[in-house]
Amino acid sequence: MKILIKANYILTMNEKDEVIEDGAVIIENGKISKISKISDIENENVDYIIDDRPNILLPGFINTHTHIAMVGFRGFADDKDLMDWLNNYIWPAENRAVDREFIRIASLLAICEMIRTGTTTYNDMYFFEEITAEISREIGIRAFLGEGLIDFPTPSFKNPEEGLKIVKSFIENYLNDEYIHPTLCLHAPYSCSKDLILRGYEIAKKYNIPIHMHVAETKSEIEIIKNKYGLTPVRYLNSIGVLNHKFISAHSVYLDDEEIEIYKNHNVSVAHNPQSNMKLSSGIAPIVKMLRKNINVGLATDGTASNNNLDMIDEMRSCSLIHKVHLFDPKVVSAKEVLKMATIYGAKVLGIDNLVGSIEINKKADLITISLNSFHLMPIYDPYSAIVYSANGLDVSSVLINGRILMEKKELTFIDFEEVKYNAQKLKEKVIGSL
Repeated sequence: MKILIKANYILTMNEKDEVIEDGAVIIENGKISKISKISDIENENVDYIIDDRPNILLPGFINTHTHIAMVGFRGFADDKDLMDWLNNYIWPAENRAVDREFIRIASLLAICEMIRTGTTTYNDMYFFEEITAEISREIGIRAFLGEGLIDFPTPSFKNPEEGLKIVKSFIENYLNDEYIHPTLCLHAPYSCSKDLILRGYEIAKKYNIPIHMHVAETKSEIEIIKNKYGLTPVRYLNSIGVLNHKFISAHSVYLDDEEIEIYKNHNVSVAHNPQSNMKLSSGIAPIVKMLRKNINVGLATDGTASNNNLDMIDEMRSCSLIHKVHLFDPKVVSAKEVLKMATIYGAKVLGIDNLVGSIEINKKADLITISLNSFHLMPIYDPYSAIVYSANGLDVSSVLINGRILMEKKELTFIDFEEVKYNAQKLKEKVIGSL
């Protein structure tokens, strides 16, 4: 199928940051085959035209750190410290309520939310990830998935040994899948033994897959690791030799200059979660310093139990504003830079920037349009600023992944909203019933 998309603005997010006004993109066999002015392709024969102008066409968003099935706990334990939130609310509730049915319903709800708000790739760490993989593949969203390894029992395994077996099986099932990319997920330095971390690292190395881990998220984590190992989390992980170009460090709030240099030297990537970090009062990650060191920094929502949405446009706005006020500098984390974090930088974090993250010939057609047909988006002086500072996720109009149309003119093409809404209520009933 040959598809033509017309746009008032095309934000390519390529190395030259090219912006094409009154532009068009042609998609063939799931890839971008032509990028031009609309006037240059008036006589092009196509099978289907997407024209939801006035609009902006750009690459789909890449959410570099999520726990998507935690939509089932959205609003369940708000306004708590992280360790209180985890130990006294989330972990007990997960152990009581989370099962395969919970994951199935929650994953579908979350994927619908992500596609509705423009996310085309996400990086997830949770339980029963084979269920999430099944649903993601069926819908056709690009997903990096890994079972969350931890020292104590979880809803999906009784002990780390069993968890490692599940991980290996999942990796081997999806190693060469077009949509599902296996990852090795270690919860955190304070919740994973040295042995578990090293065994996980060896598995990741064997299969050449990313390692995904929460690192240096809170002050309490820093103290726990210092008391246990005499080192900060980053220095500890460096000392045991697990940091490399495949390592994705989620949060990374408490890094000093030397630790930033360690990340740079080992080509570690960072998933930045500004809203989650604000809501849990974890702190503000020094991503401006990281970006100046050319460290790959992607943007992420975290799970909806600590955010409480999966809206990457909302996340971009928060990201830009919090760093401006924190550093008393209106120029840092500009609209263009934070949009790069949500697209091409995110693709670099996940190691797929050769496939997605920018609008370029032969890249996968993971594309979205943002409607400009709303009061809050008029007039348009700068399309980058319009997206980051004025738009929201519900302004996303069309979504394509691998050239497949999953949403057009704000209507999902693959599921009925009423069905999702009905099943979502079951999540609340399941959580409440487990208390």
